[in-house]
Amino acid sequence: MWPLLALSGAVAQAAYSTGVKVLLRRVSPYFVAGASFLPASGVLFLFSYLFGFPVLLEGFLPAVAATVAINVVATILSYRALAVSDLSLCLPMLAFTPVFLLLTSFLILGETPSCFGLLGILLIAAGSYLLAAKGPGLLAPLRTLSRDAGVRMMLIVAFLYSISVNYDKVVVESSDPVFGSAVVLGLLGAVFLAGAGLSAWGAPLLRGEVRRSHLLLLPAIGLILVVEAVSINLAYTLSIVPYVISIKRLSIFFAVLFGGYLLREGSIRARAAGSLVMVAGTALIALWG
Repeated sequence: MWPLLALSGAVAQAAYSTGVKVLLRRVSPYFVAGASFLPASGVLFLFSYLFGFPVLLEGFLPAVAATVAINVVATILSYRALAVSDLSLCLPMLAFTPVFLLLTSFLILGETPSCFGLLGILLIAAGSYLLAAKGPGLLAPLRTLSRDAGVRMMLIVAFLYSISVNYDKVVVESSDPVFGSAVVLGLLGAVFLAGAGLSAWGAPLLRGEVRRSHLLLLPAIGLILVVEAVSINLAYTLSIVPYVISIKRLSIFFAVLFGGYLLREGSIRARAAGSLVMVAGTALIALWG
């Protein structure tokens, strides 16, 4: 069950990143974050109210504080990366999160993968390396990393996520998959809307021609966040964090498709090899991890 949940989270994250990429052309990044996180939080709080609020265990508040603080920085950097770089180039850097998790998840949660699971994680990272290629040659991804500021920022985001997702699991285990996400997204939304209000003094929230479709897209990506949060948090309760995040990083494969077909970001065939390597790694984790 957990690989299907993580896969649902992967599709949702790719769709969310695509929506954010479109919105950042016309809307302030702080406003995009706040106006998507808060509706998602409201829906999750409604679900939690209908099905019953959980009993909060020790460790809930420290874990919430830790993941919110880290995700504020990670969200700002990821939005900047999406604003200056192709979706299909910068998002593959997130596949390095499971590699970083081999250390951070062991230190924070004491979780370790099996041999097949470790091989699967490394294959997914290798596939992301190939997806990041912008030109021929084995060293092309490194050249992209050195020249593209968005790709570099997203690599930092990958490391930050490798810390925060461990605290996300603690939040889920000390509450439940719905209420925990509602609290985290609500706090993130409040922080970014406050930031949007402060930034409005120096720069407009909306830039250029803003269509009605842009504003309608904000609550839509908020609902996509609900799907992502619930799917991934449920998966956390069924498997270890490095495995869940490795499957979730298939979002990179879907982002390449969305970036190629919807945003016209370049040849999809040229990045097919990296996608296939990632799929192979995912299969190893799902079947024998």
